[in-house]
Amino acid sequence: MTAPTTTDTSGASARWLRRPRPRPDPAARLVCLPHAGGTASAYSSWLDRLPATTELISVQYPGRHDRLAEPLMPSVVQIADAVAPALAPYADRPLFLFGHSMGSLVAYEVAIRLEAGGGPGPAGLFLSGQLAPHRSAPPHEVMDDATVEAEAREAGWTDPAVFDHPELRELVLPPLLADVRASLSYHRDDPVRLRCPIAAYGGSGDPGDVPRELAAWGELTSGSAAGRVFDGDHFYLRAAEAELVADIVARMSDWGEPPVGQH
Repeated sequence: MTAPTTTDTSGASARWLRRPRPRPDPAARLVCLPHAGGTASAYSSWLDRLPATTELISVQYPGRHDRLAEPLMPSVVQIADAVAPALAPYADRPLFLFGHSMGSLVAYEVAIRLEAGGGPGPAGLFLSGQLAPHRSAPPHEVMDDATVEAEAREAGWTDPAVFDHPELRELVLPPLLADVRASLSYHRDDPVRLRCPIAAYGGSGDPGDVPRELAAWGELTSGSAAGRVFDGDHFYLRAAEAELVADIVARMSDWGEPPVGQH
């Protein structure tokens, strides 16, 4: 296989994607999309858990870290519209998408765009800590900061200390609220059914019937579907990182190339 068709050092790929350990000839790429308020560095500890043949690509949303001066995007669809074309230079190898919390919604929307586009669709989709689009509540009518912050507190979408520490609030709260608002305003009554396989993950301490909610993601693919519950809360993936990444790596190996019709 050849290298990506363009380095795109000044374009969308350079703005949106971080490759902390570039691989010159990877067999596959795992694209990770952060949770609400999260950054690309959230997945840096995964590097040493992935095979040398897998390249990790982390998505950096605007309004944080090296994109601090850029305006925030309070829409899952808007984010996906930007991420999907940014991935084009790296679609010469099988692309697997992983998202946690809000990142799951973005990953799902990116997968829709990749399957509808002219290039390869995703080889697989990993979704974590998030209701499937057709299982989520209709968008909130009131989306002021106080309402969004209350939802973020109740759902445990970030460390509670963020809300009570003035310096942390100033730095972390704006992107967190924008991302939570994006999650709360996202809903699909008639979601798109994908072709790629899906694996959904969750923490046993998340509200609701977690196994049932994870199984609902399987309704959104004509490919294989699986779910796994880990001990822990919404951020179970921190304590269960080794088990989670091992499960992802095993499924990437099983799924292999994209399904027929996605080449």
